[in-house]
Amino acid sequence: MAKEKKSKHHRDRSRDRSRDSSSDDDDKRMDRRLSEERKRKKEQKKLEKERRKLKETPEERRQRRMEKKRLKEEKRKRINDEETLIPPELAYTNLNNPFNDTKLTETFIWGKKLEREGKAHLSVRQIQKEASKRIQKNLHEAAEFKKIRDAKMAAREDMDMMKRDANMKNMPTWDAKEREFQLDQVKERTRIRIEQGRAKAIDILTRYIRYNDERTDDKKKQEEFELEDPIQTIKNLCKSSDDLEDLEEDIKIYRTLESNDRNEVFWNDIITIISEELKKKDCQDRGAVHGSKR
Repeated sequence: MAKEKKSKHHRDRSRDRSRDSSSDDDDKRMDRRLSEERKRKKEQKKLEKERRKLKETPEERRQRRMEKKRLKEEKRKRINDEETLIPPELAYTNLNNPFNDTKLTETFIWGKKLEREGKAHLSVRQIQKEASKRIQKNLHEAAEFKKIRDAKMAAREDMDMMKRDANMKNMPTWDAKEREFQLDQVKERTRIRIEQGRAKAIDILTRYIRYNDERTDDKKKQEEFELEDPIQTIKNLCKSSDDLEDLEEDIKIYRTLESNDRNEVFWNDIITIISEELKKKDCQDRGAVHGSKR
């Protein structure tokens, strides 16, 4: 019985070895087939390249060589950049940098720090690559911070511009309210001067407007006052050319404060009367001067 078990176990081990051997042979054949396929493709690619070279024109050949030279120069520059650790955007050199460091582009190797970090086994090239990655990361973070800061500044400028636009839109409303307030003040001063018996020509003339104003309530309309001819009012209260010119200036101010042109015809007529009266005053003054000369 023991012999049968031992024999069976020996047969199983033999089959396993045979199966492993067969598997190894399959792997080797697969590797050999892949290697041959890679070699075949490489040869085919080389032949295609040679055929293209034979068919290309002198101009195409020149462009191909220039492109090859450019790629080679870019690779050399990239290697130099990795070795110097100084990113191109900083534009620092050993002779031109704000730190007066003549070894700025060389890699500084801090032996004790590398030992403490378990990196003492790294080569100089590996240390340079790590330092370059660290510098690039810091530059990327700095660029991101700058981008965020610029975005915040742009947003703040947009908000300020929106506030200015809103203020500009509200400006007409504020101007209208300011004009209305000043006009109310003028009317109040007019009322006080009339009550105190020291009315000016502009006070009497504006009283006609207030009386005919549709917005004036009935109580104010019913206030009794003597309606005088505007021409007679001007003659009675404007004795000199200066008085007439003052009245003309008062009318300009009043018309500026008015929010509508409903009284435009009335004021144009008054301005015409003032102009005629000024001409008469001017003629009288010239006549008086000529009379005195005789």
